[in-house]
Amino acid sequence: RINFSYGDDVVGNATLAWFQDLYVKKPKLDKADSDKSIAITGHRGSAVAGQIMKNGELTDVKIGNTRRGISAALAARIEFIEIDLRSFTGNENDLVLYHDTDLDKLNVPNRFQASGVERIEDLTLSRIRELSYRTKSPRLDRVVLLSEFLDLVSGSNQKIILDLKFASLLDGSKLTAAFEKIAFQLSQHQIGSDRVTIFGDFNILNQWITFLRNRKPVDGFGGRDFQLGYTVLAKHFDNRLDVLLFPSRIFEKLSQLETSHGGTPILVLPVTFASKAMLTRAIERRVEVWVYGTEDANDQNKLKQCGVDGFIVDLPMDFVN
Repeated sequence: RINFSYGDDVVGNATLAWFQDLYVKKPKLDKADSDKSIAITGHRGSAVAGQIMKNGELTDVKIGNTRRGISAALAARIEFIEIDLRSFTGNENDLVLYHDTDLDKLNVPNRFQASGVERIEDLTLSRIRELSYRTKSPRLDRVVLLSEFLDLVSGSNQKIILDLKFASLLDGSKLTAAFEKIAFQLSQHQIGSDRVTIFGDFNILNQWITFLRNRKPVDGFGGRDFQLGYTVLAKHFDNRLDVLLFPSRIFEKLSQLETSHGGTPILVLPVTFASKAMLTRAIERRVEVWVYGTEDANDQNKLKQCGVDGFIVDLPMDFVN
């Protein structure tokens, strides 16, 4: 966990976990049902080996949101497949599968760099179609669109998770337009509401709920019935402080995201936030907890015993095996 890559500023996650175990009073945890079914989610489909460019140097990393990774997750028949969504420039009724704010995992043509392009949001669809990931098979690992992802999964009964990454970059009419593109594509591909979960931080989920509340039901879009997943991001210092000292604040936010149709959101935690104190509160409030950031079987077994309901993993095929 010392090498856990999320949120390495201000307070390290390993330090946070150590303080939490040392100082946070843990309510007595009843023995969780060790035989219960655990939800398994393919993180960004599943990972493929790739590289990222940082400070002029290439470093090996796991890359997600690729067609190959999504196809592997489909073949593994795992229950959930999660992908990240961002917007791009233009009026096309589509979004792009991409996680990062920068383009460092992509093979970017020199003319793009010369024009000062730094984000996927700055690109048009025609330019996005020219991009591929820094993998051994860049021709196979081109950037995927939401419509293409839905084409891949529409023939299966596996559930999908759309993790909304565009909240901080869009506002007003642009944000509403991005939400409408999700509604359009899900309706076009006839993806039932029982197959869709929306992940996001507190702000984006609030905006999503407001969008659904104000939207006129003209096309049979069942967005109000979607399950939500509140992701408590480790890179936000406020979240670290709340988990360490004021965990009740996390659950207060969670309750604000409850809807009459979708019910209580899933609480999505990085592994270093999944302390006994947090998991006990979740059990007391009957909140479902999913954890990401660990592929370690010992971690997963211990967390399952403490009441974790699901894992979001980079290599779901290994987990199934």
